[in-house]
Amino acid sequence: MRTTSDPSIHQAREKQMIAHLERLLADSRLMVDTTAGRRSALKFMPQVSKSDRGTDLKRLMSEMNRPDRDLQNRMPIGESVEVTLKTKKWFIFTQVVGRIRMVCVSPTRALINGDTPAPLTLAETRKILSEIPPPGGIPLTIVLVSTSGFELSAHEAAQRSTDRTVILVEPNDAGGWNPYGPIETKSLVDLFDPEEEDEKHRRVNELIESSKVELLQGGIAADKLAAKSQLPLGFIESELKSYAKANPGLAAKRLDGRVVLFREGSAPASSGASSSASGGPEMPLIDKIKALFARKGETEKKIAFLAERKTALTQQRDRSYEEITSLEQQDGALTKQFKETSSAITRRRITSQLVQLRKDIERRQQMLGVLNQQINVVGTHLHNLELTKQGEHAKLPNSEEIATDAAAAEEMLAQLQADNELADSVGSVAQAGMSSEEQALYEELEREAGGPETTKVELNHAEPEASIEAPKRAAPGEQPKRRAEPEAG
Repeated sequence: MRTTSDPSIHQAREKQMIAHLERLLADSRLMVDTTAGRRSALKFMPQVSKSDRGTDLKRLMSEMNRPDRDLQNRMPIGESVEVTLKTKKWFIFTQVVGRIRMVCVSPTRALINGDTPAPLTLAETRKILSEIPPPGGIPLTIVLVSTSGFELSAHEAAQRSTDRTVILVEPNDAGGWNPYGPIETKSLVDLFDPEEEDEKHRRVNELIESSKVELLQGGIAADKLAAKSQLPLGFIESELKSYAKANPGLAAKRLDGRVVLFREGSAPASSGASSSASGGPEMPLIDKIKALFARKGETEKKIAFLAERKTALTQQRDRSYEEITSLEQQDGALTKQFKETSSAITRRRITSQLVQLRKDIERRQQMLGVLNQQINVVGTHLHNLELTKQGEHAKLPNSEEIATDAAAAEEMLAQLQADNELADSVGSVAQAGMSSEEQALYEELEREAGGPETTKVELNHAEPEASIEAPKRAAPGEQPKRRAEPEAG
């Protein structure tokens, strides 16, 4: 977490950034602004000078009455590195053509007190940048590193002018780093991510290992993994495919527009066979011919097909759960708004919204029921095939039986989908006023709100208008008159 109050973590982040800049000076991809345009730093003679605020740290700890030597050794010292790029002129003299300055900033006072540090605001960021000497006609690239992060508004400080480029770098909550800078210098900005490729691979693998439950139930989607790791989506997709190749029985395919890692089946692979033995695109031609003549691999292909279909249905079900959660949150917000307002017109409007909202929730719950049935059917068939493959003495079904089962399953799924669509299409026609269902919900919400006594809201039916008079109270001993009812028939 970037908001940690452990000073040693901030110190490690500071040292990591300084070491990363020293490595970048030997990288030909480091293209910075110079008097000759954007050039690689390798083409020039870099002169590196370092400084820190260690003296200011000691003075501050003394002022705060915290003379702790152990704490001082674990504190970041605000290191800065300035790289001056020079080139030869007339074979004897040197000329400065560009500068790179990295400044590391940490919440020193909060770390000394043991408080939770806060990210830098826009005003604090601009103040730090204003303390850096002006370029003086020599293009300057500033890399400002905050070990406690930046507020969202502070990203506006990452700008580029004719002689100065500002790049902001901060740690994220996923354990990595986020660099920010002008869009026209994106290739340069991305270079200031100090996390090594091996470390990124390790983080992704750890996230996959921690998501084993999702892998067993359905699959791990690349977009969700990218949100957790805060790494580029393309990098995550590549990692999922590599993880699937390195682990037999797993597959990474694009389903519904996103790459998903899922299990092709729980049955173990044949002895001495690779992942291409099931008939994949990498399977050698001679092995394909042998498999066709030996009639092997049909069960593996069927298991892979059903596993992929089950994963796609599970991903669709998860999205339906997310939609229902959003609708339920909206339902709660409208119910709270109903209780807080005292206007009858507003309450009637909220009641109509709640009725339609809850109908939408019911429809999605019906869809969830259909999806669960589909997943159950596909999962049962997949389980039976895995049991068949697991049992060596069991007789495998031939291709005709598999095709018949698949066709029957598809027909059943299509019928379930048609029934669900028919159920959604059937509903009462909305009326101009409050229907009986809306009236009942309105009275229920009035009772929960604890407001004034509920008054009956007049229903606006499609029947001709007629005045409804309250029946007169009968005199003592007199039988009340009954309304003439129409005869049946």
